[in-house]
Amino acid sequence: MSTLSRFAAVAALAAATLPAFAATTTFTSSAAFLATLQPGAYTETFSVANPAFPAPTSIPYSSGGFSFTVAATGGVYTSGSLIGTNAPASALTITFGAGTTAVGGNFFLTDIFDDFVAAPVTLTLSDGTTTTYTPTSEATYRGFTSDVAITSLTFAAPAANYASLDNLTVGRVVPVPEASTWAMMALGLVGMAAFARKRQG
Repeated sequence: MSTLSRFAAVAALAAATLPAFAATTTFTSSAAFLATLQPGAYTETFSVANPAFPAPTSIPYSSGGFSFTVAATGGVYTSGSLIGTNAPASALTITFGAGTTAVGGNFFLTDIFDDFVAAPVTLTLSDGTTTTYTPTSEATYRGFTSDVAITSLTFAAPAANYASLDNLTVGRVVPVPEASTWAMMALGLVGMAAFARKRQG
């Protein structure tokens, strides 16, 4: 077996044995999050109020090939500047259409008058990623990118507060080569270098 063939075999074996885990990255900056996305991401500002009574339990949104549905068991509330739960201590659940690998927005709590409440919020993604933080204003940002599809995000609100959301962006992250691809490329370069040295010698 030639040196080049041996390196190719080793590269293939290394690629096959590397584990494939879902990798999720969390962002606290809108600019940093948006810089990782492919062109065509969809941002919903929830600028249309929904005066329906009783409040609907879910509201669908879609644009540019992306879609998502915001739902809450006690009803979904829209004020024209945010979307949230119609009942306190209720979870807001967002389900995403196929192909979504990036989600970001302003997640915060409000009181019955839509005034900001500084209290901890917990966000849970469909892959099990969970983050808890205390927003300092309605502009506090969280974004997530993943190498697998994000199918849902759940936003839990503590007692007497309302889970609220604004400026939700859904999109796809710019692909990054997998670890196995990098391993094969590195071993391929080593193999080519060894082959070149052998020819010179």
